[in-house]
Amino acid sequence: MIAIDCTAFGHNEAESKKLSLSTSIFTADILDAFARMGKADNFVLFVNYNHEAFFKERFPQYELCVLNYLPIEIANKISHGKFKGTKYLKKLGIFKRVAEKKCSAIWFPYCVDYTFVKTKLPSLCTIHDIYRVHRNGKDGWSFITDKNCALTTVSDYTKNDIIKTFALDKKKASSITKIPNSIVFDVSKQSEIAYLSGKKYILDLNAYIDKKNPMTLLKAFNLIKDKIDEDLVFCGGYKDETIFAEMQEFIAKNGLRERVKMLFRVSDEERNWLLTNARLFVTPSLFEGFGRTPVEAAICKIPVISTKETSLFEATMGLCNYVENAKDEKELSFLMYEKLANRDTDEKLEQIANTLSENYEPMNLAKKYLEILMQSINQIVMR
Repeated sequence: MIAIDCTAFGHNEAESKKLSLSTSIFTADILDAFARMGKADNFVLFVNYNHEAFFKERFPQYELCVLNYLPIEIANKISHGKFKGTKYLKKLGIFKRVAEKKCSAIWFPYCVDYTFVKTKLPSLCTIHDIYRVHRNGKDGWSFITDKNCALTTVSDYTKNDIIKTFALDKKKASSITKIPNSIVFDVSKQSEIAYLSGKKYILDLNAYIDKKNPMTLLKAFNLIKDKIDEDLVFCGGYKDETIFAEMQEFIAKNGLRERVKMLFRVSDEERNWLLTNARLFVTPSLFEGFGRTPVEAAICKIPVISTKETSLFEATMGLCNYVENAKDEKELSFLMYEKLANRDTDEKLEQIANTLSENYEPMNLAKKYLEILMQSINQIVMR
């Protein structure tokens, strides 16, 4: 049996039964594809004790290994759920002991410093980005150079970033594989946002954090607000209160309250409605390990403007519209005005959507993961 580490799913996701983290959505897409391929019996999902009900309902085809520790569960009950303590399930060695006893290998679908657990087993580590390394340093990232760990990344950008940052030798660098994130979503289920009904708007689906660069988009919109009919809608599932407050201050100072909406944690159905009804999608992001939202928008046949930062040009396959300087609001405002005035043809948008849909189809990616899992495990075992 191969263990799949599912402990990185968010507590809010398990409680609400709604996936919002891109890494959780990616993992779920691959798990669904494995199940459709009839391969679920080859895997066991390692889940936190307080996520058991969610995983039983969401992934009934899989065997679960529920990680628990009585003192943690008691503390959780006493605190009425406020204390989760799930990080200790790995720190106390519970994950390691169970995995080594029950499984022959481990796949970490979201592998970073705090999710990885070193064991005697061959491991496949999927790395989405190494932003945490650039921010916090290399402590906890020894798995990058561990001979017992095979690495796969979601983009060439992330792969090259790892090779450069960790100064990998040619042998280790050449062993890193790349499988992009999956993109699949059903937008047929929608819920209209009443106060946006009938309005034209530009959409940005990103967290309210510095690396997503929302202020540049806000400033760009302010430069052309009197020349266009469209409003601006931000929508995110996570926020840095400092960035959020800075945006609110700018909106108030420039009289934009009637033209700019800042949405937070909308439902999946509302998100679908936002995507399919936008006039233009803009991502001003400065850092993406993959860059899911512009791809989703393009698949919905919405014109997309993106930066070329990190993996974004690669993820969108160079098929969208791009600014050269991600921090230049004037350049962005010019391109926004131009694309609103001269919208891409339906034929071009259809072609882009079809190309991206095929490239990120989960079944194709799941087949690659099965192949790499087997190859990686065999190579490590034979060393």
